[in-house]
Amino acid sequence: MTDTPKLSYCADYVRRNDKDRFLCSLFAAPEKRESLFTLYAFNQEVSKTREMVSETMLGHIRLQWWRDTLAEIEQGKIRKHEVVEPLSVLIQSGQIEPRDLEILIAAREFDLADKAPANQAELDHYIDQTSGHLSGMAAELLGVTDNDARHAARLAGNAYGLVGILRAMVFHGRAKRLYLPQDRMEKHGVGQGDIFEFRKTDAVKSLTREIADLAQDRIVEARKFRKKLPSNALAAALPVVLADGYLRKLAKAGFDPFSAEFGLARPASFRLTVKAMLHRY
Repeated sequence: MTDTPKLSYCADYVRRNDKDRFLCSLFAAPEKRESLFTLYAFNQEVSKTREMVSETMLGHIRLQWWRDTLAEIEQGKIRKHEVVEPLSVLIQSGQIEPRDLEILIAAREFDLADKAPANQAELDHYIDQTSGHLSGMAAELLGVTDNDARHAARLAGNAYGLVGILRAMVFHGRAKRLYLPQDRMEKHGVGQGDIFEFRKTDAVKSLTREIADLAQDRIVEARKFRKKLPSNALAAALPVVLADGYLRKLAKAGFDPFSAEFGLARPASFRLTVKAMLHRY
């Protein structure tokens, strides 16, 4: 009987904390997977900053630690850390630019403000600088060099990110944090108490449906550009397949964002496999 290969720290970290991207990474070329796991582990490190600290200043200190770490890597100094060490290899080999990682860090300053985006444009900017930018970086790790392909990956990341905002409503609600556009909430007559107390009102469902419809449009738009993304970089855009599945679950639940059917939905692994085999997303 063949022993199951042991996962690296970064791979196991992503498997436990970002299962969607872990699954999608498995469809990348074997020699590229560890690079993706390292990138996604770094993303997880900075994205969890808000939930790891009790005070805003501590969050800023944590993000600054990562900025200092990147600066030291460029100087040839490597901190002893399970994510920093493999990340330094990617940086020093020229596979990742520190300035791209700094964009992911800067985007997380928004989380520390504990303030809902004023409108869709503000939310879109946040998603683009997090999920969208991350997908573009993943595509580059997989060999993408032209702008059209980067754009295709970024669109896929943005679509996935908007669905992620809906999927995280319960998580954010428990923490008394809001990521839904304030103008949309006002339009539907939804208050923050409705979200924080998980009220299954028609107004909440109407708001959720409006954002879900927009997310579906973003998925359709992303798919228009899939021919621009080479097959070797498909794994960077595959989260869109899972996002589409989550929206199906949400619709089946009557656009109740607090339903177990939606909130506990597992990634559509079979659908993901079929799409990957067809080189589509």
